[in-house]
Amino acid sequence: MTDEFACLAVETATDVCTVAAVNAAEVHIVELPDPRASVRDIYHSINRVVSEAGLTLAELDCIAFGAGPGSFTGIRVAASVAQSLAFGFNLPVCRVSSLAVLAAGARQRHDVNCVAACLDARKAQAYLGIYQFAEDGTILSVLADQLVDPLAYRLDPDRPAFAAGPGWASYPTFAGLQGPAITGSDFTAKPSAGDLLALAQSQFRRGETVDAQSALPNYLRDRVTGT
Repeated sequence: MTDEFACLAVETATDVCTVAAVNAAEVHIVELPDPRASVRDIYHSINRVVSEAGLTLAELDCIAFGAGPGSFTGIRVAASVAQSLAFGFNLPVCRVSSLAVLAAGARQRHDVNCVAACLDARKAQAYLGIYQFAEDGTILSVLADQLVDPLAYRLDPDRPAFAAGPGWASYPTFAGLQGPAITGSDFTAKPSAGDLLALAQSQFRRGETVDAQSALPNYLRDRVTGT
């Protein structure tokens, strides 16, 4: 991240909730490992990270949140928090895919350029998105976030990818079905507010923000892809 960017990020798409704030290059993160963390706990963590970054909420450039897909309850909470703060402090919102956040974290930790990010959608389904990264870190969606059938879906063998996220582990045969289309894996990786910040900065610089009313979660329960 570059200088002169102040942002608060909230990521609650999985059972690990994270809140992070950045002030220029200074990043502060709080993890709430209890999936039942209350909204009060999240706001307490928000106040903590913003204060540790030497900011007030009114001084932020924007609010960012992981919009999902993921836990229905979790992404509703993140959207609600983002909307509330955006309304209260008249701030723009960066609405970021939680699968993109997961992919960004995998790229950072494993030095990979193409990531197949996957979360468990339950009901014998998985959320899947594939992201390609340029040398400068620019992220490109090569497979839009979607619901897939883990017993039937196949990655493109001509575009091998690193498999990241607990969705792969939720269905033990899913990764095995992909053969050489998977170049490596980290099934423990989860989206984090710290990784969300970098994606939010890019969106903010490009002017790709929304107002509070449009800061909505992405549930992805409208279709299933099998191939």
